[in-house]
Amino acid sequence: MDLIPRLLIKSLGQSLWSSQMFVGGFFPVFICCLSCSLLHQVCQQLAEWYFQDGCSVLAACCHLAVDNIQPAMTSLIRGNELELAACVGIVLGEAASESTAYCLELLARKYMATPTWELSADLLEMIPDNHILLAKLCAFYPGSTAEINQLHERCRLPSMEESKALAAAAERDGDLFSAVKFHLLSREPEDALQIGIQNVKEQLAGSDWTVDSIQPILDLLSYIRTDSLVAAKLTEVRSELLILCGYIGALLAIRRHYNSIVPALYEYTSQLLKRREVRVPLKIEQLTVELEAWRAQSNNIPPSDAQCDEFSRLQRRIQPTDSAALVLSGSDYVTGSNLPSHSDLQLSCFTGQRIQGPVFLLEDGKSAISLNDALMWAKVNPFSPLGTGLRINPF
Repeated sequence: MDLIPRLLIKSLGQSLWSSQMFVGGFFPVFICCLSCSLLHQVCQQLAEWYFQDGCSVLAACCHLAVDNIQPAMTSLIRGNELELAACVGIVLGEAASESTAYCLELLARKYMATPTWELSADLLEMIPDNHILLAKLCAFYPGSTAEINQLHERCRLPSMEESKALAAAAERDGDLFSAVKFHLLSREPEDALQIGIQNVKEQLAGSDWTVDSIQPILDLLSYIRTDSLVAAKLTEVRSELLILCGYIGALLAIRRHYNSIVPALYEYTSQLLKRREVRVPLKIEQLTVELEAWRAQSNNIPPSDAQCDEFSRLQRRIQPTDSAALVLSGSDYVTGSNLPSHSDLQLSCFTGQRIQGPVFLLEDGKSAISLNDALMWAKVNPFSPLGTGLRINPF
């Protein structure tokens, strides 16, 4: 592959010489810079070709060959090579710290199940700023009271009894996030849903909210223990949580350019609004307007003035406050994504089309989506597309 840059450099060098551009030490320095630039460009294009072909490891190798650490880590994470990405990130150290932390968080989510809860905690403890992450793990843990308190102690968190008092104190101090966190860690996690969702609905009723002002509280609420969330007495508040997570997930998918699942997330949210008795400041008509505005922009369809205005409003709301939020944007492509489907034909419940590459079955054992779509969905909306209240774990 280095033959092309060398030939280009030789040709350009001859032109520069004949044009009398060789002045002192300028020419060697110029050629060296040009060589590096072309090498990076070739490696970038080759990496993208490998990645789109479902070869994320080879794509990462191309990036690492020219010391492009962040794109290399991104390729591995988007290819769901999480264990490898974690190992590479740990070796690379500070240069890959943010990507490594995100990778370890996804791995911890993968192992939030019996019998690997301890492994999940071990992974989270490798992340420097891990207090909230450990609180989410403990909130989601479904063991007995004694087992839960034991995990709390290991993660340096208050017991269930102490958490109740701390939640009340946080409410008195007006610290909503801490109040929700401690309620989730207590014996009555449903109290967290009441105050957390009420706050989100109040924000959505206003005009100056952003995704980054709402998503953290919804993400925290999503870690409520499943047995509590699916209880019959929480039907309405559960439906509201699923709807709000679906809507904010759609906006996050637009931000991250997860184009294949944006329509599915809007449809999911609209269907829940139709079928459930809820009181949320969202209208199906507004969701339709937003989706059509996004489609016009993403499909290069000449948008109307109203669609331009709507999309501009969407962009203001999804604009990240942290530039690192855009590092992992772009669709996921796992190994084998371009392989043809085999004799066990599976149709995507998102599109109705045949799934190419790895398949992910949902909790009913029948509904299927591509593994790529499942991974992207889980990264922006933790709940299953079937609307059951169960979390999706394709990692």
